[in-house]
Amino acid sequence: MSIANSARLCCNLRFSALDRVFNVFSYPVFEQWPDARFRELTPEVLGSLSADDVGSAIVQHVELRVAAEGEQARDDIVLALPPGTKAIYTTWLVDVEVNNGGFNQFFFSPSSRYAGIALGGYELLGAEEYAAIMRAAIATYESERDVIAPYRDAGTPEAVRNSYRRTTLDEVDQRYYALGDRIYEAWADVVQIRPELFAG
Repeated sequence: MSIANSARLCCNLRFSALDRVFNVFSYPVFEQWPDARFRELTPEVLGSLSADDVGSAIVQHVELRVAAEGEQARDDIVLALPPGTKAIYTTWLVDVEVNNGGFNQFFFSPSSRYAGIALGGYELLGAEEYAAIMRAAIATYESERDVIAPYRDAGTPEAVRNSYRRTTLDEVDQRYYALGDRIYEAWADVVQIRPELFAG
C-alpha cells in the first residue's frame, strides 16, 4: 500500500497532510505539481528558492523521482538521496504530519519508518532543538508501543482517534509547536551554506 493510501487512516476522517500532498495531482490548481523544474536540484535552482519554498521543492524533487521509478521504489529513493536532500525531505514529512495531527499521527503514518533518518536530518541541519524533540517523541512512542499496538492493529479511523487518549505524545507536540516555523530557516540556511550536501 502506498504512503498516500495508508496515510488516510492517520487523520481522524480527514485527509492527512501527506495524502493531500501525494494526491494533489487531482486538483486543477496543482496541475503542474510536481513542478518539472525541480527534477534536478542544481545549485542555481536551490539558490533561487525562498525559505518558504525549500521544503516544497525538495518534496517535489522526490515525488518526480518516485513517479519515474514507481511507488515501490520510494524507500530506495529516499535512502539514496544526498544527505541534505534526505534531511530536508524526512524532516518535512515530520513537520506536515505533526502540524496536522501531532506526533501520534506521525507514528501512525507510513512516514514513521523515516523517524530515525529525520532525527539524523535535524542533527545534520544543526537544528538541535528539533533533534531533542524528535528524540523525546521516539522515546515516548517506544515506551507506549504496547499500549498503542491494539489501536494500530485495528487500523480504523476510530482507533486512531481513540489512541490519542492513551498517549502522552501531546506533551512533545507542544514543544514542537512552540518552535514555530524555525525549521524553514534551518532548511534555507543549509541550502545556502552547504550546497555540497545536495550534490548527487
